[in-house]
Amino acid sequence: MTDPMISTPTAAATATNSTTPGFFSQLLNTLLNPAAAMATVPQQSGRHLWLLAIQLLLTAAIIYWFYAGMSPAWLVEQQILHAGELTPAETEQIRAAMAGMAGATPLIGAISVAVGSLAFTAITAGYLLLTGKLQKALSYGQWFALVVWSQLPTLVNILGLAVLMLLADSPDQPLMLVNYASLNQLVLDLPVGHALFTWAESINVFLIWQLWILFAGLQSAAAFSAKRAALVVGTPVLLIFGLWALLA
Repeated sequence: MTDPMISTPTAAATATNSTTPGFFSQLLNTLLNPAAAMATVPQQSGRHLWLLAIQLLLTAAIIYWFYAGMSPAWLVEQQILHAGELTPAETEQIRAAMAGMAGATPLIGAISVAVGSLAFTAITAGYLLLTGKLQKALSYGQWFALVVWSQLPTLVNILGLAVLMLLADSPDQPLMLVNYASLNQLVLDLPVGHALFTWAESINVFLIWQLWILFAGLQSAAAFSAKRAALVVGTPVLLIFGLWALLA
């Protein structure tokens, strides 16, 4: 059974009957009551761009701070630890190369996470545009706005990292601290080098929270049924992490 066709007037009617909350009210509502908060996102003009700028700049700044506080020797040893199995000769070669780049690591890390986040947002919006073609629910720009708001938990995540850094006794912290809320660190405790280590580090509480907000947003903002929203949100996640686990 397929979902009924949803026409544009339905979305317009929803926007008419909804009151757009203030920016900070919407931040809180998106985290706690996403179904209501996301309903008016497609009709908002440019507000998501402010949120996107805040997310990218704050994330880049905190990642820069995370790496910049570490001593070069510690940073190099941490990178080698995560490089996998190496021969003594390979270790020394990589250590020398990384030592030469240690000073640039904070900037590289900050730029990489900002560019990666922006690319992920754009790709996800494109995916949602394709899945919503049958319903002609939203334009690409509206999907993009919806994705930006659904990623609000990543902002909570990076602020949590900042708190942990402030509470730490030393700036020389494991690189794993970035994924402090991962499945691995909260439950599995797999060692570095385990076949599923990176897989388990990539699944975290904030990712699940983000998917839940997107699921709610597809229903309230694009009039997807719960079944269709679950399929759209869950299919790529299950495929990526399922295949990853099988091939690890």
